[in-house]
Amino acid sequence: MASTNINKKHLNTCKLIHRKRIADAIVLLRQMIHDTGKEYLHDRLNEHQETYTRLLKHAFTGVEDPERDKVYQYLMRTLLEMADQLRESGMIEKGRGQVYFLKKELHARKASEQIEAMQLLEDLTFDDELAGLLKDVNVRESGDGGDREKALSELFHIIWLADKYSEEENKLLETACDSPTLPWHDKALIVSALTLSLLRYFDVSKFMLLFRFVEKQQELVWERALIGLFLSFLKYNERHKLYPALVEKTHELGSMTYIEEHMEAILVQFIKSRETEKVQKKWEEEIMPEIMKMRPRIEEKLDLDNVVQDPLEEEKNPDWETVFEDAPDLLNKLQELTEMQMDGMDVFISAFSRLKHFPFFREISNWFLPFYADNPLIKPAVKDEGKGLDLTPLTEKLENTYFMCNSDKYSFCLNLAMVPDQQKTMMMNMLNAEMENISELEKDQDAISNLARTKSIFTQYFQDLYRFYKLHPWRADFDDVFQLEFDLHGIHFVNQLVSRDKTIRNIAEFLFDKQFYDEALKIFLSIIENDTSNVELFEKIAFCYEKTGHISEAYTYYKKADLIETNRLWIIKKMAWCSKMLNKWDEALEHYRQAEKMAPEDLRLQANIGQCLIHLERYEKALDYYFKVEVLAPENHRIRRPLAWCSFLLGKFDTAQDYLERLLEKEPGNYYDLINMGHVLWCQGKAMDAFKKYVQSIFAWKSIRDFELTFNEDRKHLAKHGIRESEMNLMLDYLKLQVRSRQASNK
Repeated sequence: MASTNINKKHLNTCKLIHRKRIADAIVLLRQMIHDTGKEYLHDRLNEHQETYTRLLKHAFTGVEDPERDKVYQYLMRTLLEMADQLRESGMIEKGRGQVYFLKKELHARKASEQIEAMQLLEDLTFDDELAGLLKDVNVRESGDGGDREKALSELFHIIWLADKYSEEENKLLETACDSPTLPWHDKALIVSALTLSLLRYFDVSKFMLLFRFVEKQQELVWERALIGLFLSFLKYNERHKLYPALVEKTHELGSMTYIEEHMEAILVQFIKSRETEKVQKKWEEEIMPEIMKMRPRIEEKLDLDNVVQDPLEEEKNPDWETVFEDAPDLLNKLQELTEMQMDGMDVFISAFSRLKHFPFFREISNWFLPFYADNPLIKPAVKDEGKGLDLTPLTEKLENTYFMCNSDKYSFCLNLAMVPDQQKTMMMNMLNAEMENISELEKDQDAISNLARTKSIFTQYFQDLYRFYKLHPWRADFDDVFQLEFDLHGIHFVNQLVSRDKTIRNIAEFLFDKQFYDEALKIFLSIIENDTSNVELFEKIAFCYEKTGHISEAYTYYKKADLIETNRLWIIKKMAWCSKMLNKWDEALEHYRQAEKMAPEDLRLQANIGQCLIHLERYEKALDYYFKVEVLAPENHRIRRPLAWCSFLLGKFDTAQDYLERLLEKEPGNYYDLINMGHVLWCQGKAMDAFKKYVQSIFAWKSIRDFELTFNEDRKHLAKHGIRESEMNLMLDYLKLQVRSRQASNK
């Protein structure tokens, strides 16, 4: 069974359980047992099925069972965990990728090697004297890392690749969390291993350990643990409510000082890190083309939407307040200093992505290793006593600054080993000066506040995670956490910790600003239930609907906004634009005429009125409006297209021909202009000249079919000017024969 099939069955089984379709889930579980050869699990599954049968029987025989809900939740938990177990068994046997190779290798190794790593943690945790010795000797003096670093790396693998921790391992990790002797950077590494392990394989004890690290509040450690909880609950959101212990621990976390501010910062940073270009791509490549399919072909033919450039209809309202204007703490000077705008990529990732190929990064744990100046792994790169070169002061400054993430700090220091000595000195002098400037900025009282520092740690850790998931050679083996679905109101963990209206509004505004319109819309709709007089909310809901392709809903909310505050130019333009998209040209014209009174010199409005009049077949009036645009903007050659068309329809053939000739001088291959010129010439009695233009149009189009569709749409206009239906049929056939003959001769 291929790994994709294993994952698909696991996913489908979990979905069925969450949808309360237990009977169907049991069928799939039996298939998974058969596929993996874990036949002994049939007995356990039979027991669960019997429990479920009794529960159903009691439910329909009127037997009161106060424990029914608890039993049902227990059954769901047990079946989900069985599905996890079967998936992992299948992947171990038949899955591909380096992660499962490592896991097999770890299991195959002698138990003594694992014991050594766990023994190190025990020594560091329990033996103060030995811990001091290791810290003072191994860490500070060993040249290329030593047994301690290797053991910590092995420990990372054991924590990461374990599906479930033994009672002994769990107690040891709890003790490590509580230990006053274990260095903070070791604890931070353990937290990352725990997070990676939990994201790989669900286990309540892993959640409880992360909660414990958060509760201890050790700086540079608890921040990572809170992000680990957030990402894990995001992945396992539907399981949260099935485990009372997790619900209770989340509730307890709600009493932590500034927890809502911390969660807001995490949510904001997570939103920043997602790939906003995909949202724009969806609008440009999926939504808008579907909308345009519903528009009459005349729109494309005359390029009416682009007659006047600067499409104001798509702009956000300039009167809207700046995002987080009422939350200056999120825009403090340290945020401006770091400016790690991770809209899929941050400002440093492109520069440092090429510096992730050092041997240092071959060890997966090093992608999560906090940067500290005493790390022996970077000593050779920053200190050469033989040459009297010592960049240690620089690394100490790097350790204490927030403007670069940990992973990039290591990349920078390791790259120093490859730089000539003279350039090293020059770089050190330049960077020292830069660091001094940064240090001065970071001393600002706003920047050194606890909340600001915490947010910077969140930012750094998210960037470390981002580099791992986007740049690691094995990234295909991991489920990218930055691609997880995000629904603020649907995340139970977040809902228990974030409740203030201001925080929820801030998140919605940030999603809106970053163009995540689907997610922002859901939050705005929930807010407006209790705030029906806020015109800006109605406007933004309408804008979200517009950007997600729901034009009718957008129009409804723009109208509601207009009822609250009437005669606002931006809203009137929006209602007009929606009417156009819905092909309601009478309504669009009414709105544009209203807007014209407020901005009589707006050329875009004049062009839009002309566009509406063309669709309403009021060509003389349309011509007046387009003439006005031509007079006010004579350099705009696009205006000649609707002018030529209206002139043709009104029988002003000389005027139409003049405009078309000037258009074809600039764009000789425009197939619409060529076919229109053919119409004009034919109506003037120049049938063969028209034939030549039609041929040119077909070859410019590279499609007889597209030409024919447009030609047939224009039949009524040709007939109005005296061209008989039979002549049109003959012209089409003559064109097809000639074009096909030329195509055959060119082969």
